[in-house]
Amino acid sequence: MRKIRLSAMLILLAVLLSGCIVNPYKSGMEALEGGQYKEAAKQFREAVKKEQNKADAYRGLGLALWETKDYAGAKEAFLAALKEGSEKTGTVCNLLGSCELEEGNLKEAIAYFEEGLKAEDVSDELRKAMRYNCIYARENLGDIEKAKSLLGEYTADYPEDEEAAKEAEFLETR
Repeated sequence: MRKIRLSAMLILLAVLLSGCIVNPYKSGMEALEGGQYKEAAKQFREAVKKEQNKADAYRGLGLALWETKDYAGAKEAFLAALKEGSEKTGTVCNLLGSCELEEGNLKEAIAYFEEGLKAEDVSDELRKAMRYNCIYARENLGDIEKAKSLLGEYTADYPEDEEAAKEAEFLETR
C-alpha cells in the first residue's frame, strides 16, 4: 500500500515538474501585463499550439507583436483570432487598421478604421484616435479634399486638439 501511495505521489510530482499543468495562455497574459512582450508572444504561440483559448491566445499574440513593432505578425495574429471566433470589436478594427497604417496600406487602414467607428463598443478616446488616423491616411493617399472635410468635422468635435488645428492650417495651404 505504501509503495502505491509513493508511486502515485511521484507520478503527480513528475506531472507538475514536466510542465503538463502549466497554462501557457495564463503565462502569456502575465508576461503581457508585465511588459515582457517577447515572452508573452512565446507563451501565446505555445497556447495556440496546445489549442488553449485559441482565439484569445491569437489576440494576445497580436498585442505582444504590436508592442514589439512586428505589425505584419500582429495583423496575422489578429486575423487568426477572428477566424477562431474572436469578436470583431472596434478595438480589434483599430488594431488591424493601425497595423495596416504602419505597413503603408492606407486604403486597408481606412477600411478598418471606418468599420471600427461603426462599432458600438468604442470609447470616446478610441473613436477620436480612429477618426484622426482616417484623416492622416486620407492625406497620405493624396485625397486632400476628403482629409480636409474629415478634419473640419474632427476639429469641430475636438476644438482642444492643438495638433489637429495645426494640421487644419497645413491642409489649407494645399
